Amino acid sequence: MKVPKVIEVQPKENQIIISINPKIYPLEVIYSAAYMFLDKAYIIIDGNPETEIIVTMKAKKGMNKSELEKIGLNFHNELINYSVYVVQAARNNDIRKAIVERALGTNLEVKETSDDEDIDFIEDPEGIAEQWTPEKAEGLDLPEELKEDFEDDEKK
Repeated sequence: MKVPKVIEVQPKENQIIISINPKIYPLEVIYSAAYMFLDKAYIIIDGNPETEIIVTMKAKKGMNKSELEKIGLNFHNELINYSVYVVQAARNNDIRKAIVERALGTNLEVKETSDDEDIDFIEDPEGIAEQWTPEKAEGLDLPEELKEDFEDDEKK
């Protein structure tokens, strides 16, 4: 496979130099792609963000020429990957914003009250949210093991 001219493989130095056109790949995409290779190489990003970005990747372990070429080609794949991500994120921004607003917005029904009434924020027709008291347990058919506990409490 012939390596594109934008990738310069330097096997003696155990590094590759990648030339990137910043008009095709924005700096944030280059940073994201470079981040994916931090475990394999030391990365230096340099150049002019208006004309050309130079990414130098020095392998952390010894690699032959074909392994270095593969890292360079995979780096370009990551550039495309993150470019697609940025484009999709921009396209879905309005939808994501609407979902978050809906999720954080209140769906609770608020009862209108006068100033002297407590405000009930949630409709609770079954009384599930009411605080339990022993008086509310009167008349309930309790399991046998609990009846003994109540009888002991009443004797005291």
